[in-house]
Amino acid sequence: MRKSTLLLSALIAGLLLNGCGESGTSSEDTSALLEGQLVDSYVENADYYCADGSFGTTDINGYFLCQTLPVEFKLGGLKLGEINTLSTDKKVFPQDLLGVARTNLNDTNVIAMARFLQSCDDDNNSENGLKIRAEVKTALQSEIDFNADDIESYVEITVDEVTAAEHLAESTDFANTLDETTLPQTVKTALSAVDSNLSQELKNTLAYMGNEERLAYDVYNKLYETSPLMQFTNIAKNGEYQHITAVQLLIQKYISSDADFTNVDLDPLEYKNTAIEDMTAGVYDIGDIQDLYNTLVAVGQESDQKALEVGCMVEVTDINDLDRDIILAQEENATDITAVFNFLRDGSYSHYWAFDKGLKNMGITDGCCVVGTEYCHPQYPQNENGNKYGQL
Repeated sequence: MRKSTLLLSALIAGLLLNGCGESGTSSEDTSALLEGQLVDSYVENADYYCADGSFGTTDINGYFLCQTLPVEFKLGGLKLGEINTLSTDKKVFPQDLLGVARTNLNDTNVIAMARFLQSCDDDNNSENGLKIRAEVKTALQSEIDFNADDIESYVEITVDEVTAAEHLAESTDFANTLDETTLPQTVKTALSAVDSNLSQELKNTLAYMGNEERLAYDVYNKLYETSPLMQFTNIAKNGEYQHITAVQLLIQKYISSDADFTNVDLDPLEYKNTAIEDMTAGVYDIGDIQDLYNTLVAVGQESDQKALEVGCMVEVTDINDLDRDIILAQEENATDITAVFNFLRDGSYSHYWAFDKGLKNMGITDGCCVVGTEYCHPQYPQNENGNKYGQL
C-alpha cells in the first residue's frame, strides 16, 4: 500500500473511533504557421513541401509546419499524397493523403500505404512511432506517385495486411477519441507524442491512478446524496470526469489489457474502452482503493463537515501519490504521462482549496487543517479565488 494511503487510512480509523471532527522552414515568425502531424503512429523523417515554397522533414512526433496549404508529403521522390486543408485534430492519416474517409479502413490503397510506411520503420516497432529509414528515401529517387500495386518495389514489405490494418485502426480511433474530448490542448498535444518505453512500475501507476481518480469521482457523487454541496457535484462533473478521461487515454495508449498490470489484485474491470457513465460506481480492481472508498463514504456521510473533510483527505492523498508518480515519469522521460499527471495534480490543488473554502464558510476557521497536520497544506498553489487551475 502506498504511504499516502496508509496515512489516510490511519487517520480515518481514528475519526471513526472517536466520532469527531525539427523543421526545414525558414526563420520567419512562426506565429502564423500551420502545424500538423503526419501519423500512422507518428511518422518521422518524411519530407514535406508547402505551397509557399518552404519545406522540411517531420520531427520525432510527425509534426510539420507550413505557412500555407496545400502541403505535399514525399519519401525521396515518391509522393505519398497531399492535403489542401487540415482536419480539426491537425493530424494527417494515410486516409487523408489518399482522399478517402478516415472510417474507410478497408480501402486497398489505405492498407497498402499503411503496410508500406510501417515497413519503412527503422526498428520495426510501430508502437513507438515510425522513423523512416534514410536508405529508403535514398533508394526512392524517381519522381513517382504512390501506387498500391507497387509497394514491394519501393521497400521490402515486412508487415502483413491484418497487422497494418489493426495498427492503423487503433491509431485512428485514439486520435478521434482524443479530438472529441474537452481536455486542455496542452494535454492533447502531450498525449499525441510518440510512445515512451515504460517500466512495469510506471505502467502500474496508470492502473492505480485510474482507480484513484474514479474513487474521487464516485466518493463525491455519493456524498452529494447526503450533503448536497456544490463542491461535490462541480468537482465530480467538471474536474474528476476530465481526470478519469485523461488517465483512460494513457491506458488506451500503453496498455493492451488489465493483464499488463501487476498491481490489480481484485477482479479486473477492463475499463480501457468503457464510457465513464458505464463504469460501476464504488467498485474497483485494486483492493486498497476499494477499502478506501468504503471507509471514506462511511466517514463522509456523518455530516456536511465530515463530507468536506473527506474531500480534503482525498485531494491530499491524490497530490502525494502524484508527486511520486511525476518523479518516476520524469526519470523515464515519459513526457506524456508527466504532462497528464501534472494536469491531475493542478486540478487537485484547485479542489483542495474548494473544500478548504467550504469548511471555512461553514465556520471551521482552520479549513482543511482541521483534519490534521498531514492534510494542512497552506503552501499549495492558489489564486485569489482559490481556483488557480480552472473551473471546478
